[in-house]
Amino acid sequence: MKFAITILSLIILLSFVGKQDTYGQNNTIVLAKNQSSSMLEYYALNQIETAWQQDHFNIYFSPTDNIKASEFVTMKKEVEDWVNYWQNQKEKNNKSIVKKIFNKTRNKFLKNYAECSSFSNMLKTGTYDCLTATLLYAHIFNEMGYDFTIKQLNSHVYILLNDEHLGLTLIESTDVYGYVNNGDDIKAREEKYQTRLETSLLYQEYGMNLSENLSIKDLAGLQYYNQAVNAYRTQDLDQAQLSLYKASLVTDSPRIIYLRSYLEEEGLVEDWTK
Repeated sequence: MKFAITILSLIILLSFVGKQDTYGQNNTIVLAKNQSSSMLEYYALNQIETAWQQDHFNIYFSPTDNIKASEFVTMKKEVEDWVNYWQNQKEKNNKSIVKKIFNKTRNKFLKNYAECSSFSNMLKTGTYDCLTATLLYAHIFNEMGYDFTIKQLNSHVYILLNDEHLGLTLIESTDVYGYVNNGDDIKAREEKYQTRLETSLLYQEYGMNLSENLSIKDLAGLQYYNQAVNAYRTQDLDQAQLSLYKASLVTDSPRIIYLRSYLEEEGLVEDWTK
């Protein structure tokens, strides 16, 4: 209900006062209403830190077109109920349940793989990609107090989790066999992920060779990067540029700079520095 109250308050304020009064004298409008896909996105991207601190789902769902408060509440509750169930299971067990979480979460939420799927679409239809599915696992593990790192390469995202019972464990969301806790097998997996490098457009153009750790917030923001990639593929270049800008408001991932540079050098979008 926090979202409903926040959005209702925002709508009322916008009806009676201007943008400056709504967001306060010390805040700047960085995204106009006509650039926003929903009131949630308008609020969240103009108030990134506040929106994130209030509720991480504000940023998880902000890329969703025309999201309604009822949809927000329903989808959030489904994830929260799932986390609560596994938290109860964790408290009852004196052995690892990470593999069960991995398998059962896949069975419940991850039905069909498709590139550039959003977090909300994954929850609605089961259509996911490595970014959104990893975001779901990262949220679950974070809420349950696990120690983990989100790893990003050029074309892949995965999790390395420190299981208190079994040690280092790799979680690869797009693979039914993506739960790995043998050290040699983890090393082999990571080497395999690196072989995807040669197929990366930005590696071919600029030698982009990413190997970085991401926060959950970075993951949520990179949904906009995926939207930019999808828009580029369909030659909707205005949307590609806008989506990259939105991504840059949430995360400073270097992949945003690489793609923006490529679009500028190809003459597909204007140079943003001018």
